Amino acid sequence: MNILVSTAGRHGATESLAQEMTRVFQHGGAEVDMRSPDSVIDVSRYDALVIGSAVYSDRWLPAVNDLVARVSTWAHPPVWLFSCGPLHSSDRPVNDTSDAAHAVSALNATSHRTFPGKLDAERLSVGERQIFAASGAIAGDFRDWVLVCNWAREILARLTVERPGW
Repeated sequence: MNILVSTAGRHGATESLAQEMTRVFQHGGAEVDMRSPDSVIDVSRYDALVIGSAVYSDRWLPAVNDLVARVSTWAHPPVWLFSCGPLHSSDRPVNDTSDAAHAVSALNATSHRTFPGKLDAERLSVGERQIFAASGAIAGDFRDWVLVCNWAREILARLTVERPGW
Protein backbone atom coordinates (compact mmCIF):
# COMPACT_ATOMS: atom_id res chain seq x y z
CA MET A 1 0.00 0.00 0.00
CA ASN A 2 1.47 3.33 -1.09
CA ILE A 3 0.24 6.57 0.47
CA LEU A 4 1.16 10.11 -0.52
CA VAL A 5 1.07 12.71 2.25
CA SER A 6 1.37 16.25 0.92
CA THR A 7 1.04 19.33 3.11
CA ALA A 8 1.95 22.99 3.31
CA GLY A 9 2.31 25.29 6.27
CA ARG A 10 4.42 28.19 7.38
CA HIS A 11 5.67 27.46 10.88
CA GLY A 12 5.91 23.66 11.16
CA ALA A 13 2.65 22.64 12.88
CA THR A 14 1.01 21.23 9.75
CA GLU A 15 4.15 19.31 8.82
CA SER A 16 4.34 17.85 12.34
CA LEU A 17 0.79 16.51 11.96
CA ALA A 18 1.76 14.97 8.61
CA GLN A 19 4.86 13.40 10.16
CA GLU A 20 2.77 11.81 12.90
CA MET A 21 0.26 10.47 10.35
CA THR A 22 3.17 9.10 8.31
CA ARG A 23 4.50 7.31 11.39
CA VAL A 24 1.08 5.70 11.97
CA PHE A 25 0.78 4.67 8.31
CA GLN A 26 4.26 3.16 8.31
CA HIS A 27 3.59 1.35 11.58
CA GLY A 28 0.54 -0.13 9.86
CA GLY A 29 2.71 -1.45 7.03
CA ALA A 30 2.18 1.23 4.39
CA GLU A 31 4.87 2.78 2.23
CA VAL A 32 4.60 6.56 2.57
CA ASP A 33 5.97 9.46 0.55
CA MET A 34 5.87 12.89 2.17
CA ARG A 35 6.09 15.54 -0.53
CA SER A 36 5.49 19.26 -0.80
CA PRO A 37 2.45 20.14 -2.93
CA ASP A 38 4.63 21.82 -5.55
CA SER A 39 6.61 18.61 -6.11
CA VAL A 40 3.60 16.38 -6.81
CA ILE A 41 3.38 15.79 -10.55
CA ASP A 42 1.84 12.30 -10.67
CA VAL A 43 -0.34 10.31 -8.27
CA SER A 44 -0.85 7.17 -10.34
CA ARG A 45 1.34 4.94 -8.16
CA TYR A 46 -0.46 5.72 -4.91
CA ASP A 47 -3.33 3.87 -3.27
CA ALA A 48 -4.37 6.91 -1.22
CA LEU A 49 -3.67 10.63 -0.95
CA VAL A 50 -3.64 12.64 2.26
CA ILE A 51 -3.50 16.37 1.58
CA GLY A 52 -3.34 19.04 4.27
CA SER A 53 -2.95 22.77 4.62
CA ALA A 54 -2.39 25.28 7.35
CA VAL A 55 -5.23 27.79 7.60
CA TYR A 56 -4.45 31.50 7.55
CA SER A 57 -7.22 34.09 7.49
CA ASP A 58 -9.70 31.27 6.84
CA ARG A 59 -7.85 30.17 3.67
CA TRP A 60 -5.66 27.25 2.67
CA LEU A 61 -2.22 28.02 1.32
CA PRO A 62 -2.01 28.60 -2.44
CA ALA A 63 0.33 25.63 -2.99
CA VAL A 64 -2.30 23.24 -1.62
CA ASN A 65 -5.10 24.84 -3.64
CA ASP A 66 -2.90 24.46 -6.73
CA LEU A 67 -2.33 20.78 -5.91
CA VAL A 68 -6.08 20.24 -5.52
CA ALA A 69 -6.64 21.86 -8.92
CA ARG A 70 -4.05 19.58 -10.56
CA VAL A 71 -5.19 16.36 -8.89
CA SER A 72 -8.83 17.10 -9.75
CA THR A 73 -7.92 16.77 -13.45
CA TRP A 74 -6.17 13.41 -13.00
CA ALA A 75 -7.39 9.92 -12.32
CA HIS A 76 -6.59 9.60 -8.63
CA PRO A 77 -7.00 7.20 -5.70
CA PRO A 78 -9.15 7.96 -2.63
CA VAL A 79 -8.33 11.29 -0.99
CA TRP A 80 -8.40 12.40 2.64
CA LEU A 81 -8.03 16.10 3.46
CA PHE A 82 -7.13 17.98 6.60
CA SER A 83 -6.73 21.52 7.81
CA CYS A 84 -4.37 22.61 10.57
CA GLY A 85 -6.05 25.44 12.44
CA PRO A 86 -7.53 27.92 12.50
CA LEU A 87 -6.96 28.87 16.11
CA HIS A 88 -9.87 30.79 17.53
CA SER A 89 -10.85 31.81 21.00
CA SER A 90 -12.99 29.24 22.76
CA ASP A 91 -16.17 31.31 22.33
CA ARG A 92 -16.00 31.31 18.51
CA PRO A 93 -16.77 28.24 16.40
CA VAL A 94 -14.24 26.82 13.98
CA ASN A 95 -15.76 26.28 10.54
CA ASP A 96 -14.34 24.45 7.55
CA THR A 97 -12.79 26.88 5.13
CA SER A 98 -14.26 27.48 1.69
CA ASP A 99 -11.01 26.06 0.25
CA ALA A 100 -11.52 22.80 2.16
CA ALA A 101 -15.15 22.59 1.05
CA HIS A 102 -14.10 23.15 -2.56
CA ALA A 103 -11.37 20.49 -2.29
CA VAL A 104 -13.80 17.94 -0.85
CA SER A 105 -16.08 18.51 -3.82
CA ALA A 106 -13.38 18.73 -6.51
CA LEU A 107 -11.64 15.54 -5.36
CA ASN A 108 -14.68 13.64 -4.10
CA ALA A 109 -12.72 13.33 -0.87
CA THR A 110 -13.52 10.57 1.56
CA SER A 111 -13.33 13.03 4.45
CA HIS A 112 -11.96 16.33 5.69
CA ARG A 113 -10.82 16.95 9.25
CA THR A 114 -9.80 20.15 10.95
CA PHE A 115 -7.14 19.68 13.61
CA PRO A 116 -6.08 22.27 16.15
CA GLY A 117 -2.62 23.61 15.47
CA LYS A 118 0.14 25.46 17.22
CA LEU A 119 0.75 29.15 17.29
CA ASP A 120 3.91 30.72 18.68
CA ALA A 121 3.47 34.49 18.42
CA GLU A 122 7.25 34.97 18.65
CA ARG A 123 7.71 33.17 15.30
CA LEU A 124 5.18 35.30 13.41
CA SER A 125 6.08 38.07 10.99
CA VAL A 126 4.98 41.60 11.81
CA GLY A 127 1.99 41.29 9.47
CA GLU A 128 1.02 37.91 10.90
CA ARG A 129 1.21 39.34 14.44
CA GLN A 130 -1.22 42.08 13.46
CA ILE A 131 -3.66 39.57 12.02
CA PHE A 132 -3.23 37.38 15.09
CA ALA A 133 -3.89 40.28 17.45
CA ALA A 134 -7.12 41.19 15.63
CA SER A 135 -8.35 37.59 15.22
CA GLY A 136 -9.20 36.66 18.76
CA ALA A 137 -6.98 33.60 18.44
CA ILE A 138 -5.01 32.28 21.38
CA ALA A 139 -1.30 31.44 21.21
CA GLY A 140 -0.26 27.97 22.30
CA ASP A 141 0.14 24.38 21.22
CA PHE A 142 -3.30 22.85 20.70
CA ARG A 143 -2.29 19.86 18.58
CA ASP A 144 -4.20 16.75 19.67
CA TRP A 145 -1.93 13.83 18.87
CA VAL A 146 -4.51 11.21 19.86
CA LEU A 147 -7.05 12.73 17.46
CA VAL A 148 -4.47 12.84 14.65
CA CYS A 149 -3.28 9.26 15.20
CA ASN A 150 -6.83 7.94 15.45
CA TRP A 151 -7.74 9.60 12.15
CA ALA A 152 -4.68 8.05 10.49
CA ARG A 153 -5.74 4.65 11.87
CA GLU A 154 -9.25 5.22 10.46
CA ILE A 155 -7.72 5.86 7.04
CA LEU A 156 -5.68 2.65 7.26
CA ALA A 157 -8.73 0.66 8.38
CA ARG A 158 -10.79 2.01 5.48
CA LEU A 159 -8.04 1.19 2.99
CA THR A 160 -7.64 -2.30 4.43
CA VAL A 161 -11.38 -3.01 4.17
CA GLU A 162 -11.46 -1.75 0.58
CA ARG A 163 -8.34 -3.74 -0.35
CA PRO A 164 -8.54 -7.14 1.38
CA GLY A 165 -5.27 -8.99 1.60
CA TRP A 166 -3.20 -5.86 1.86
